[in-house]
Amino acid sequence: MTLAATGASLALAGCNADTSAETASNETATPSETSTPTATQQEPTTAEQADETEMEPGSYALTDYQLDVRDTFSNGYPTWIDQNGRLYGRDNSEVMISDDWWQTTEELYSFEEYEDNNIKAVVVPDSGNVVVAVGGHGEVGGRIYRLHDDLSGAEKLYQFDYGRVPTSLNQVAYEDIVVLASYAPSDFEAGRHANEVILSTDGGRSFERILEVPLETTDAPNLHVHDVEYDPHAERIWVTVGDNRNTQLYWSDDLGSSWETIGDRGDAPMITQIAAFENSVCFGTDGDPEGIIRWKREGPNDAPSGVDELVHPYVQIESDPTDDTMEMYARRRWHIREDDGRELCLMPFGYSRMDTGRDSVVLASVDGAEWYELYRTETKEILLSNVMGPLSMDGDRRTIVSDSIHEEGNQIDATVPKFWE
Repeated sequence: MTLAATGASLALAGCNADTSAETASNETATPSETSTPTATQQEPTTAEQADETEMEPGSYALTDYQLDVRDTFSNGYPTWIDQNGRLYGRDNSEVMISDDWWQTTEELYSFEEYEDNNIKAVVVPDSGNVVVAVGGHGEVGGRIYRLHDDLSGAEKLYQFDYGRVPTSLNQVAYEDIVVLASYAPSDFEAGRHANEVILSTDGGRSFERILEVPLETTDAPNLHVHDVEYDPHAERIWVTVGDNRNTQLYWSDDLGSSWETIGDRGDAPMITQIAAFENSVCFGTDGDPEGIIRWKREGPNDAPSGVDELVHPYVQIESDPTDDTMEMYARRRWHIREDDGRELCLMPFGYSRMDTGRDSVVLASVDGAEWYELYRTETKEILLSNVMGPLSMDGDRRTIVSDSIHEEGNQIDATVPKFWE
């Protein structure tokens, strides 16, 4: 079994203030009645079945399934889970760990004596190396460290020119591949942009820069990286960049030595998550209409020829039609790929803290062709920012959906429904 997960940071248009949080309700929505056969009945687990059962473009996410919530609680900020089921997280300058699904935590390592020591992300690839992103909120760029195996210290592997790896975007690990990218609101007057993508091919022991996105225009809110993905079906790296006239979708089939683009700058839609399935690549949106853009590919070597191939929207999230400032955007997904070809991707969506939206939603798909709404918070006080688990599509299918941004943090400890026979 191979796992892959991603993540990144806070408000995409630059809003960065924390607010207080309160514990989520233990109640989940009742699955709605629908004339569409359930995914279990359709068994959309193979390429052929996915082609037969895909949704009509513009459909709303289905509600046949819901997370089975066992507990909700507030206990800080988990951000990653390794293949052994150990959760990692952050508490200001401390790396925290948990062996009981974040019910209790303990300190693994402290960056307290380091300058600009606020931890943003923790990534643990298959190698077991603990990679920590630290700092990057001021003029000095964030740093990437690897903890020594004996926890006697931390080796600095890379420093961004500007920005940081955020909590809920710009992180992916697949086997020994780790891709990270910087994010921050741009400072156009100072010529500062969070526009770097870095790669490790040795399980997080070293990193090199593979992309520095050029500035197209200052007539845009920002130039910064929105997300990265390693696509094992095509051995491809995907990168999406915002905002507005600076948008672009990049991909590389040679680990960043060369890059292709979707078209002219500004043509690509605003995207904040990328999920590569066998038969398609799905993109979580940044803003209206909230939901999934889908590019259907004919084979692993296929590549998009233009923006018109991106069905926008492919799947929508139902939101309050009276709230024209809600604009949920996609946050850090969890994607597992089993040895037998089955896949499962969970992707949270949350509001921007600049607007009046209050919903956070978790979508899921086993093939990229059908998407289901599994959970909705319907409260401004909880912003679901990342998903960790399940470790397998079989067994207990346990997952933690986390608000790792708001004060105190909130966790939803749940079981993912079984979408397959």
